[in-house]
Amino acid sequence: MSIELARKLIEDWLTQRGLRVVNKLNDREIILTEGNNTVYLRISTEEFPTESYITDELSNVMRNRFNYNKAYIAFPQSVRGLINGKLFRSSRVGIYIYDLSSTDPEKAIEELIPSIPIQLQQGASDDLRRKIDEFERIINDLKNDLLNADNKSLVRDINELRDRLSRIEHELSKLAERVSKLENMARSSDKAQSMSQQVSTIVNDELPDFLSNNPWVNVLKKRGGEG
Repeated sequence: MSIELARKLIEDWLTQRGLRVVNKLNDREIILTEGNNTVYLRISTEEFPTESYITDELSNVMRNRFNYNKAYIAFPQSVRGLINGKLFRSSRVGIYIYDLSSTDPEKAIEELIPSIPIQLQQGASDDLRRKIDEFERIINDLKNDLLNADNKSLVRDINELRDRLSRIEHELSKLAERVSKLENMARSSDKAQSMSQQVSTIVNDELPDFLSNNPWVNVLKKRGGEG
């Protein structure tokens, strides 16, 4: 995803709403003004972000959050459903959602969560510093929980695959055993039929000429068998 396209789209949208770009810290970080407020904006271009990635972005913003009246992170639309709204609101960081594929510039940007403005003072007070530390701790704890949850899910999936593989191997073993039995039965049947044909040939060969190939002989043999 192009950072240049995303930044241009967002800057134009914000400019139309009265904000003004006053500084570009780098390709992803922009400083704007909105009346008397200074606004920090961080642009994310991760096309398929995870919850852990989102908390990392929030952690990066929180390092300088109290240097600006407002702070935002701009995410691509794929983050919908992954945002922890309570965490962002408590940290007073807003979220913009952008869609580079939109054909309508007015609808290409959406303010999903507004940034709650804070009053700045000369230098960070002890109270603000404690808040920063507290938010960073919360974010790090959440990130660790997400990583642990991902690992547990991965282990569970691996164990489930192992169980399925074991069951498949068991069924294949049973199937191979059945095929072997059927092959043995087929060979025994072929052998019995061959022996029957050989015995019949021998008997016919030993009979006198007037009885050999006589149909009444087979009839008598069958009656003898029934008795």
